[in-house]
Amino acid sequence: MRHLEAFSLGKKFGHPETNEDSLVVLPNRGYAVIDGVTDRNGTRYGGMLSGQFASQTVQRAIETFMLAQGRSDQPELQFQGGEHFVAYLGKAIHAGYEENGALAAVEADWKLRGGCTVVAALIIGDRLEVIAVGDSGIRINGTDTLQVLKPLDDITAILRRETWRYFEAQGKPAEEADRLATSMTWQGTQNQPADSPTAEPTTNAAIEAKALTACRAHLPSVPEDEILTLIRGGISHGQGKFQNVTEPVLGYGCIDGFAVPKRYIETRSYSIEGIETIELFSDGYFKPGAVFGVESWETAFQEVETEDFHKIGRFMSTKGTTPTQLTDDRTYLGVRFK
Repeated sequence: MRHLEAFSLGKKFGHPETNEDSLVVLPNRGYAVIDGVTDRNGTRYGGMLSGQFASQTVQRAIETFMLAQGRSDQPELQFQGGEHFVAYLGKAIHAGYEENGALAAVEADWKLRGGCTVVAALIIGDRLEVIAVGDSGIRINGTDTLQVLKPLDDITAILRRETWRYFEAQGKPAEEADRLATSMTWQGTQNQPADSPTAEPTTNAAIEAKALTACRAHLPSVPEDEILTLIRGGISHGQGKFQNVTEPVLGYGCIDGFAVPKRYIETRSYSIEGIETIELFSDGYFKPGAVFGVESWETAFQEVETEDFHKIGRFMSTKGTTPTQLTDDRTYLGVRFK
């Protein structure tokens, strides 16, 4: 390693301690960026929200794994491929549930589980082994990018956008439109608070119809019942039904303490001799930097904020920037080898 740059910032202004991203830096051994899944219902483990718990548990596990490489007294921690590595990380979270007396509860209710994405670049002998689950990404040598975005997020992002625009057209101020859109995105059309404008039957039906039409146009190959599961259940009540299961078209992978299907584990292997730079990042960056380095990635971040502050345009998302917080936590880790 010749040069390293890193940056991580939580989304909530004035509360950096709530950042659910983590990073791992062990020079000449390996690097990782972990993104804790935003908590759905306030569940805490060891005083941490579930996303932070998962992120920091996996961070410690990766550090332990990297430091064990080459040690004959720890054969179970030697690198044996991506599936073995991801299973090891899942076991670390599973052990955390047991330590917190929560295993029975998380087995019975997926909404209580912590979860995270991960992208790791491990130096194993003369190879760079890349393992990724979820939408944290890596760019190799400035051009070769691996980031698996999940189409499922487009469904809830469209629901948010259509709700936002519906209330904007009625003259609601931006903060009110955003608050109502957030309620729809997280709870779905069928779980709105009784006294909310989003629960009014005509309004609720109109937004659901607009979202369904837009989703069918955007993702024509996705079965309608899967789209409706997300529109009506939102992130809190619908998304978990697609996590680490392979049957649905919208299925996706997440490290949550239970098995991650092979289909959701991405791996790449490179000769270390051919590596000039690696850049790992969480999905808080909606577009990559033009070149290597924090400055370039932060410039790209600011360009996105300027163009689409509320994330209902070209960079539509399940969340947007508000006066109290940014759209998402974001982390960048760049390493130059030559």
